[in-house]
Amino acid sequence: MCFNMDKINNKKTILYLVTQSELGGAQRYVFDLATNLSQEFNISVAFGEQGKQGELAKQLKQANIKYYVIPHLKRAISPINDLKALIEIIKLIKKLKPDIIHLNSSKVSILGSIATIFFKLKIENRQSKIIYTVHGWVFNEPMPKWKKLFYKYAEKFTAIFKDKIICVSEFDRQTAIKEKICNPKKLTTIHNGIEQINFLSKEEARQNLTPQPPFTSPLAPLLIRRGELKGRGRRRGEGGEVLIGTIANLYPTKGLEYLIQAIYILITNYQLPITTIIIGEGEERKNLEDLIGQLNLKSNVILTGKINNAAELLPAFNIYVCSSVKEGLSYTIIEAMQAGLPIVATKVGGNKELIEDNKTGFLVEAKNPQMLAKKIQKLINNPELQQKLGANAKQKTREKFSLERMINKTKNVYISRSGRVS
Repeated sequence: MCFNMDKINNKKTILYLVTQSELGGAQRYVFDLATNLSQEFNISVAFGEQGKQGELAKQLKQANIKYYVIPHLKRAISPINDLKALIEIIKLIKKLKPDIIHLNSSKVSILGSIATIFFKLKIENRQSKIIYTVHGWVFNEPMPKWKKLFYKYAEKFTAIFKDKIICVSEFDRQTAIKEKICNPKKLTTIHNGIEQINFLSKEEARQNLTPQPPFTSPLAPLLIRRGELKGRGRRRGEGGEVLIGTIANLYPTKGLEYLIQAIYILITNYQLPITTIIIGEGEERKNLEDLIGQLNLKSNVILTGKINNAAELLPAFNIYVCSSVKEGLSYTIIEAMQAGLPIVATKVGGNKELIEDNKTGFLVEAKNPQMLAKKIQKLINNPELQQKLGANAKQKTREKFSLERMINKTKNVYISRSGRVS
């Protein structure tokens, strides 16, 4: 006779669903929950695009967390693939019979909710709980009006079938109330949190960003090929040079073209010795490379591509910039805060909950390279202000954005009968 030990021990089963396995904010969130709750719950994770080749899949495998690939689950709207993905999700739910289905990202939120309509899962006379985490409402992204309306009404319809909607920022909760996405009682705010990062020293971080002879860094071929080493043996940030950094997937929502334009303003108008390092990869690479070439900034703006454990390199930077046009609650800003960096960020999404203007950093309007440049220049000209803002930011993240706090509040949603955070 075969026994299910999880059922005997009353260990609840959670199925996390996310659209892609490429590592971004939603995937990091799922990974953190899955790995930190694996002793208390029976955990499975399922995703579509990138499949086993994605960084999330690799990290889950290393952590010994069970995962499944949904072959036809894609980020872009595709009626045929979406229908096939829906069938695959229904089959997976039938197979796993999870007590809790936790949806992440808009596409899987819609398909996962519809799946529960076709298959009302009941376990021991209890219907499985449907949780959805909003990592920034998709209808706030730059997209055609018809697509915004489609996602908005799809979110409204599918919210009917969700027991609780977690917003990673209060901005997103208020947006849901304003747009009448659902009954406000279904909404709760739980900020993202991170564990303590083992940062490299400033010297070590800069050595990793700019290689020294014999050029052992993985960035060496890129830097040498593009002629971006300013003198053999010289490290970025030396000789009074200001190193500005950002970590972001190269997506339209990250507004990196506005950061590049701001750097152009600072260099052409004020001749400031600036190098900007953009760590990340994505679909906008070609457009950004073209813009860098047009503005003659190849020696000043470097697209490094993806770097594993990039947060450890944050001490290399003098200033951190987030130029996004849409955010949920930015993990990379929290990381930069923990590193004690002075930060300039756009006034979008949850950024206002992380950065208090003139206290823990500077906030500027999105899509405004002139104002972005002005605030960066103010920091460059005031080292004491850099230290003050960085210290305040570090203290704030220690108090309000810990991983333990996020895990505990989310677990309360899982185990609470009402689904409300206590």
